[in-house]
Amino acid sequence: MVKPPPIAPPFFVHRLALRWRDMDSYGHVNNSEYLTLCEEARIAWFNSIPGHWRTAAAEPVVARIEMDYRKSLMHPATVWVQLYLERIGNSSLTLHQHLGVLGDSTIYAQGKTVLVWLDPSTGKSTAVPQSVRESAQNGVLIEPDYDA
Repeated sequence: MVKPPPIAPPFFVHRLALRWRDMDSYGHVNNSEYLTLCEEARIAWFNSIPGHWRTAAAEPVVARIEMDYRKSLMHPATVWVQLYLERIGNSSLTLHQHLGVLGDSTIYAQGKTVLVWLDPSTGKSTAVPQSVRESAQNGVLIEPDYDA
């Protein structure tokens, strides 16, 4: 089971609408889509960072991912994904993600992702960019109209 994040507010919250294609034949959102929702939140966070989060010499890759499913997500719904910082090392970043439905504070799933920055030309780890480090450590960024 994923341990809860440190007691701190999320540093980024992303909202997105569930798509019809996210459902499986049982009528709920497929478990693999939870990982996609977390990925979309991470990319939205990266794209909000002033400065570069990837360069020709440093790109993030997922080194580990865990997900605990607590309650089924159902279409239609708008979901929120909260990102929490657990740890920043020299070349890695560990995030916790909570998923829920807009207007409901219930955590439907929680996960943990370890990202490592690599130099694509060598395949060796490289430092987490300073812009990423600062964004994750400098408090809460809540997207407009977030009201979960």
